Amino acid sequence: MTAILSGVLLLGAGASRADDVDGATAGGWRLEHDVTLQLLHQRGHLYPPLGGGTTTYDAAELRPDLKIKCEGGACDGIRVVLKPRVWLDSESKPDGLPSQQPEHLPEGYAIVPVGSGEVGAGKHLLGWGPSMLYSPTNRLFPDNGAVTPRREISGKPMAFASLPISERGRLNLLVAEPNLDPVPGIREGGAFVLARSEWNWVTDPSATVGAVVAGGGGFQPYVGGYAQYGLGDAWTLGGEFAASRGYARRDDTGPWLTQDDNRWRWDGTLSVRYGLPSGAEIGLELIYNGYAMTRAEQANPLLAASPSSGSSPSHNRPLHPFVQNRYALLQTTWPKLFGDRRWGLTTRWQQGLDRPSTDLFAELSFSPRDDTTVYLGVSHSRVPDDLTQTRAVPRNAYLALEIHF
Repeated sequence: MTAILSGVLLLGAGASRADDVDGATAGGWRLEHDVTLQLLHQRGHLYPPLGGGTTTYDAAELRPDLKIKCEGGACDGIRVVLKPRVWLDSESKPDGLPSQQPEHLPEGYAIVPVGSGEVGAGKHLLGWGPSMLYSPTNRLFPDNGAVTPRREISGKPMAFASLPISERGRLNLLVAEPNLDPVPGIREGGAFVLARSEWNWVTDPSATVGAVVAGGGGFQPYVGGYAQYGLGDAWTLGGEFAASRGYARRDDTGPWLTQDDNRWRWDGTLSVRYGLPSGAEIGLELIYNGYAMTRAEQANPLLAASPSSGSSPSHNRPLHPFVQNRYALLQTTWPKLFGDRRWGLTTRWQQGLDRPSTDLFAELSFSPRDDTTVYLGVSHSRVPDDLTQTRAVPRNAYLALEIHF
């Protein structure tokens, strides 16, 4: 393993020496590239019903990001994005927990301009809205990456389009394979379809307003909206919500979850953020989940331990990410800790308001050089005894090194 890892390091360094510029042009096509090497050691402590003990994940991963663009002729404006991944890893965990192993191609897609709009196809990751941890209007990607910042979120196969509808507005359409893992009582198969319109005002005060209609592929049809409004240079208000008659589509066999009852429910977030002159930001968000699990469902670790997490980074389950009704989230980012741009800190405190549950996270970063960063992250959950099964890994820590070539 040491020999192979050394080869990977030399390959990345060799690629960097062979082409010291950010891009190269040939035949009207321009190639831009960036390569990151990540070394990661992660260790978590399991709660007793999953056997207790620890989970571990060790990996060396090479992450090339390639962007190819045509800058003339009949292909002018066509863009291709490829993000292949190569890694060596060792993972120890119970079978029921999601794997940390990355995808060989988390994203790979092409975009073709059509008039003032564009269409595309491939494996793509899309996100929007002002919410900090998860987006109520984006059930295709319930994890936006904030929970596990050193792990990549994979895209999903889709065809998509973005078309202008006014000077400030655009209409975004997509049809996707949702890559859902099976859940008893929920229908499988079918495509996920979404239409999203968004309007932006970039002058002071800045504002964004969006509306979403989506569903399919295991999810009930839903409608939603989001808005963000800037109050001067420092304060930003945000809100996002979605509503549907049940969260997922029931099958004919059961057992069925309460969140999938055929009645209207909604979830949403309200947030306020304050930006400091140093670039630091403090955000407070209130979260409401009308799809909360009942006490009996929370007692089932197969449902409650990792609700929306799938078997791999590109898969998830048609379950709401949160198990309780109400939460408060306090999140801070400090990109210039100690007044030094080489130090950074991100903290998060999520508090359950229905029942006392606390989830804490902190990540400290240090960059000894502009192309090298070390990350130390820790998380800890504290819940009542009858909610312990909702935290499969109540304590977790990782150490990561990222080198950019």
